[in-house]
This record gives sequence, C-alpha cells and structure tokens, in this order.
Amino acid sequence: MPIHVKKLTVRFPGLYALKDVDITFGDGRVHAVLGANGSGKSTLVKVLTGIYSPEPAAHIGINGQKFQEIKDPNMAKRLGIRAVHQEAPLIDALSIAESIAVMRGYPKNKFGKIQWKKLYEYSEELLRFWDIDLPCRKLVGQISATERSMVAMAIAMGKDEELSDTKVLILDEADASVPEDEAKRFLAKARKAAKLGIPVIMVTHRLKSVMEMCDDATILNDGKVVYSGTLSGIDQDFIISKMLKSEQSLKTEERVGISRLWDSVGSTLQQKKEGALLQVDDLYADKIQGISFALNRGEILGIVGMSDSGTAELPYILGGSGKWKSGEIRLDGEKLPKKMTPGKGIERGISLVPTDRPRQGGVMNRTLRENVILPLENRFFLKNKKAYEAVETAIEELDIRPPLANQQFAKFSGGNQQKSIVAKWLFTCPKVLVLDDPTYGVDPGARIKIFAALKESARNHVGIIVFSTEPEQLASLCDRVIVLRKGEIAHELLKSDGTLTRKSIARWCYV
Repeated sequence: MPIHVKKLTVRFPGLYALKDVDITFGDGRVHAVLGANGSGKSTLVKVLTGIYSPEPAAHIGINGQKFQEIKDPNMAKRLGIRAVHQEAPLIDALSIAESIAVMRGYPKNKFGKIQWKKLYEYSEELLRFWDIDLPCRKLVGQISATERSMVAMAIAMGKDEELSDTKVLILDEADASVPEDEAKRFLAKARKAAKLGIPVIMVTHRLKSVMEMCDDATILNDGKVVYSGTLSGIDQDFIISKMLKSEQSLKTEERVGISRLWDSVGSTLQQKKEGALLQVDDLYADKIQGISFALNRGEILGIVGMSDSGTAELPYILGGSGKWKSGEIRLDGEKLPKKMTPGKGIERGISLVPTDRPRQGGVMNRTLRENVILPLENRFFLKNKKAYEAVETAIEELDIRPPLANQQFAKFSGGNQQKSIVAKWLFTCPKVLVLDDPTYGVDPGARIKIFAALKESARNHVGIIVFSTEPEQLASLCDRVIVLRKGEIAHELLKSDGTLTRKSIARWCYV
C-alpha cells in the first residue's frame, strides 16, 4: 500500500525543519526527494525512521495503519521501513557473510552453535537474488564503494518471504559514495525493489540519476514542499529553480567587528605580502586526482562537488588531520609537511571549522566560555577576567543567544553553536580559515551573521575556503568557486566575469 505523510511539521529552536509537508509514495514507484542542504530531506528521513518526532497534527500512513509518529527505530523496523544510508554500516575486517549475519542474525543450532554452512548458503542466495556478483567470504574491506552500497541494500531488504515484511525502502544519499559512472549499476537494485511493488524513497543530489531512474519527485525548500508529482514533463532546470532559495533569504547586511575580536584576545594577523597566500600543487589523495589551485589574501574561495569528488577529504587535508599521497601545499611560500596535525596547522595559521558540530566542532558537556577559548587556553591561564571579557566580545559581535557564557554548550541551538565555533577559530587570527559546510542545520539568521563574520575577515586579509553544497550561499559569499568532479577540477566560476551565479553552480554541481 502507498505510504502517506500529512501535515508533517518538525520545529527546532529558531527554525522549521519541516512545515506542513504532505507526500504520497506510491507502490512500485521510485520517488526522489530533492532539495538543497538544509531543505528538510534528512529530517523527513529521520521522522520515517523513528529518530525525530513531528508535531501532534502529523499523520503517517503505513500498510493501512495510521500513526501520529514513529516512536523509535525499532518501531520503524517492525513497520517494515528499511533504510540504506550514505555510509553503509559494514565492518571492513568482516566477510560479507559475517556482515549479513551481524545485521540479520547468525543461524544457530539447538545448542547455540553458529551454523556457518547455513550462513554461507543464505549469503550466496541473498547476493544472487540481488544480482550481486561477489563471493560471500570476501572481506568487506576488499570491495568497492559501489559494492558496499549494493550489499547494504541487500542486507536491508532480504529475499523471498523476507521481502513481504518490507513496506518501504529509503535510500538516504546511499548513492553519494558511489562513483558517478557506477551509480546506474547500484540504482538498478532500487528499480528491482520497485518492480516487486515496494515504494522506494530516494534522497539524492544527483539529478542525472533522478531523471534516469525515478518516477516521481518531491522538492523541498526551507522545510516546505514546493513541488510533488510525476517527473514526466519537467526537466533539470525546473528542479534546480525550485531547489534554490529566494533572494530575500540571502541578504547579508550584518557587520561583525573582527578587529575587536582579535584585540580582545591580543591577536594580530601576520602575513607576508608577496605571492599567493595558499598554494596547492598536483595534490593526490584517496579521491583527489591531481588538483592545483591558489588562494589569495582576502579572497573567499568556494569549493563544491559531490561527495565522491574529493570534497569530503580536502578540508581535513588542509586543516591538518587528513593525509595525502603526493603533491605540495604551501602557506605563505612555506611548504607544509605531509605529516601534519591540526595543532601544527593552527600554529602555522590554518584553522578548520568542521561540519560535524557534536563530534568535532564543540565539546558538548563544557560551557560556551570553555569552548570559545579552547584553542587559546594557555594564553588565558590564571586570567579568568580577560577570558570572560573576550567571550563577552564574541557573544556581542556574533549575537550568540542566550548570552550566557557559563551555559552548557549542548543547550544552545545549532545556529548559536555554529556562531560560537566560528568565533573560536576567528580568535586564533588565522591566515587561512577553512569551513566545511558551515551552514548545515543552521537557521537563516545565524547564517547571515556567520557570513558577515567571514566577509569582514576577508576584508582584514584572511583567506577563506568554504566547502558547501548550497549554490545560493556560495554565489552570495564567494569571489570564486571551484567545481570538483571525480577528484579533478572540472570548472571555475568567477564573480568578476559574471559566471558565478546560483544557477551556474547548481548546474555544475548537480547535473
């Protein structure tokens, strides 16, 4: 039976993640859910998989039953909701058969002993059913990203009578780690599931795959449905135009006193004046295939691309925690060592704002004050008054709310956490500030303030690199944007010659 969601609203402090969303996912149809980062796609998936609860007016219909909410992931599993996420939960050190057993259970005899022969037989049959040509005893660490995603889908769905328990398959960016030229091979499995009469929900940024593989599409923009229906009669330009945010939401009229921030912690920007600030030459890494680019003083450079293009690892290479195979990175003409660490990067003048706030951005059980001055703790040793004064300056300049320096960091909204993290790294007075998807899960007001801080930093000669999946934000913020595809620089867009627009970035990124 079709899956329905009606009046689905999810609200976080400062913003609606979803607002009055109505969608029907039909039996045997592949339904794309599209939208820019922050549009509500991930929130929708989390509601359907029992991670987020919608507001009381919501209605969710599955297999003829009606629910106000799906209370937890176990309830989602019992209802037959199967999800395959971007990072397949497979363990490299285990065989494919063992990975299947971890998720679906080990066959055991009456004495509790594992029946390995039965496990291998079942695993071979499961792989064969889904047309996956792999030996089940092969280690997961030895298979490709495409094969991992296919195995993860097979594990989620099962075979034969197990499939009758599956009421919907959700592919949550499951093709993002699959190389572009292999995406069709992976998505053929989704089409097979649809042919079995199962509704398939496909959350993706890849418009080419959508146009080739999907029957229907829903486009979300700022938590609202702006289109839901068949793909027949619409094209990629229509989809892109619906995904882009309104011009009104992109205004950045705020100002942030960067010099005042630096003065409060006694920092001064020290830079040479000749040549490029940052120079990357012929860089090779896991998914990066020989890229070269330069960053000038006071420039805001955007870097955009799908996750398999190298955009996931490049910010961490620049920030000192990622590894590269060959090539050179120079800062102010000085060659950076291959064995970099974040600490060494900060000492040399490169600071990274990571995308994962809870794990990498902030220390959730510490106070706002402790988070903001963390990189400069030694400077404020036994100088509590000066530390508080510096943090109060950050609170004022970045408009951090509530303005409570001693409140636990976890109690602030995502937008205010992100403003605090940006302030923390601006306090280090970096030569280069690298930001990985800095507006992920951030409300519009916080975005405006963060972008104002970045623009003012650039006016004070800081070089800024922004990795983002949001064309409108890059067009508003950047002087130049580099597009990566398959680990190489595919194109460069410049504000100075008029080629840097929301639509040009979206076309290069998604099409």
